[in-house]
Amino acid sequence: MNTAVETAKPSIPGPAGASPGLVVVGTDGSDPGMRAVMRAAAEAVRRGAMLRIVHAVRVPTAAPPHPKGSPEGREVPDAPAQQAAARLVEAAAARVLHRHPELSVEGDVGVGLPGDVLLEAAGEAELMVVSSRGRGGFADLLLGSVARFLAARTPCPLLVVRGEHGDPSEDGDLVLDGGKVVVGIQGEGDAPTARAAFGEARRWGLPVFAVHAYAWPGYVGLSGPSPEDLKAVTEAHAVCLDSALGQVRGLYPDVLSTEQAVLGDAAGTVVEASSDAAVAVVGVRHRNGLLRHWVGHVAHAVIEHARCPVLIVPLA
Repeated sequence: MNTAVETAKPSIPGPAGASPGLVVVGTDGSDPGMRAVMRAAAEAVRRGAMLRIVHAVRVPTAAPPHPKGSPEGREVPDAPAQQAAARLVEAAAARVLHRHPELSVEGDVGVGLPGDVLLEAAGEAELMVVSSRGRGGFADLLLGSVARFLAARTPCPLLVVRGEHGDPSEDGDLVLDGGKVVVGIQGEGDAPTARAAFGEARRWGLPVFAVHAYAWPGYVGLSGPSPEDLKAVTEAHAVCLDSALGQVRGLYPDVLSTEQAVLGDAAGTVVEASSDAAVAVVGVRHRNGLLRHWVGHVAHAVIEHARCPVLIVPLA
C-alpha cells in the first residue's frame, strides 16, 4: 500500500506532447538521507524531471492482520506511524522547494521493506537515489541492506550518495567534489554504462575518465610477462576500451574524455580513480536464481569504498 503525500508543488509545462521524467529518492529523515534528497533534487532540475520523495514504513509484527478498511491480507501501520511518515516526507519536500521552487515534487509513503517500496516507486523512473548510510549513524547501514538490494534489482540507474557529498550551495545548486566522471569499462557490453557516464558528464559540464583494468593470465609462468608480451596485451586491451567507447563518443561530441587500460585489479583501479571524481559509474548485470542478490566483485567494492557518489547502471 502506498499513500500519496500532498506537497506544494508548482506545475512545470514540458515540451509539447512530452511528459517530464521522474527521479525517485528514498529518505529516512536522517542527515545522510536529506543529502540524498538534495542531490536527487539537483539531478531532477538538470534533467527537467519531477522528483518523488519516498519513505517506507515497516508494519509491526504485532499489528492486526486485517484492519477495517484494508485489503484482505495486507497489514497497515497504525495512524501515528503513518502521520509521522507523512510529516517526514512533507518536511523533505519543503526543503527541496525552498531551494528549487520551480521543481515539481511529490511525496509517497509506502508500507513494507524499504527496498521493495523503492523498487515499486521507481518503476518508471529514469534515476533512483539513496544514501549509503541510514538513520542511527551506523556506517554503511543502508549500503549493507537497501542499497545493495537495489543495486542487484534496480530497473533504472541508481545513484548511491556517499559521505558528505550532496550539500547544496547558497543558490540551491549542488556542490560537486571532484572534477571528472570516472567510469569502469569491462568491454563492449558496458555500452549502457558508458552512455550513463557521458550523460552525467554532460549534465554537470565535466570530462569523462574511462578506465579498463585487466589481469595478466596466471599460466605464463613465474617469470612473468616479457616486455614485448606486456606491450602487445596492453595494446589489445586499449583497443578493446576504445571500441567500447567509440559509439558513445559520437553521441556526446561535446564531452571531453580520456581513457586508460591498466594492468591491475579492476575494483581497486576504479576506487583509486574516484579520489578526485564527482561520481564513479559502474555497470551491474542482473542475475537470476541463487545469484540474484549478487552485484559482482567490482561493483560491490566500488559502492563500498569509492570516495565519491556511485552511479550503478543495470545491464542486461
